[in-house]
Amino acid sequence: MTLGDSVTAGYAVSHHRASVAGQLALRLSQRYTATVDWTVCARTGSTAAEAISLVSANALVDADLVFVSAGVNDLKNMHSVSRFRRDFADLLDAILSATPRAQVCWLGIPPLEYFPAFPRPLADVLGWRGRAFDAVGLAAVETRERTFRIQSGGPLAAEMFGPDGFHPSEILHAAFADAVMAVLPGLRTPRREATARRTTDRPADADPSTWGRAAGMGR
Repeated sequence: MTLGDSVTAGYAVSHHRASVAGQLALRLSQRYTATVDWTVCARTGSTAAEAISLVSANALVDADLVFVSAGVNDLKNMHSVSRFRRDFADLLDAILSATPRAQVCWLGIPPLEYFPAFPRPLADVLGWRGRAFDAVGLAAVETRERTFRIQSGGPLAAEMFGPDGFHPSEILHAAFADAVMAVLPGLRTPRREATARRTTDRPADADPSTWGRAAGMGR
């Protein structure tokens, strides 16, 4: 399951099969020789507090992996760091409570100061806030079991972005999936059948080396 904001909603991607959701499903089906059912629960503009309302506890209960993108809208909407700390902790706790087995991956706050869409000095301000929000998110991840984070290792190349210079391209979505697979702990034994599928199928509204860092894994 992918949950959260415009990244998981597949904004600027031609189809969800090319988004992080579809890319993860494909890689999981190949690794485990299994049928993978996948679901996207996301809305452009969602904050950490709003994300959990996009999915029901019943939908989460059978999940093996939940990929979460949340935080950029919080900082962009001028939420305080303390508010994000509370809202993000509540989001993680709600997910972990609803899904007793799943690994939960958080997409860390990207280096906004390098995004083509932002002129300076706005880019520098967003980058500074992004680092503060990322540190808060990492602290939440590190104190919870079954959670981990992927993050950028530095500036992203132009081909990593969609036409708006803000949302990730299909190349970066694939890099997200590769980074998750590189650090994903073992999942419960899946069914035998090499296909990936999703519950609904509709059009969507990197360099793996730069998105290959992970942190957390529960401590």
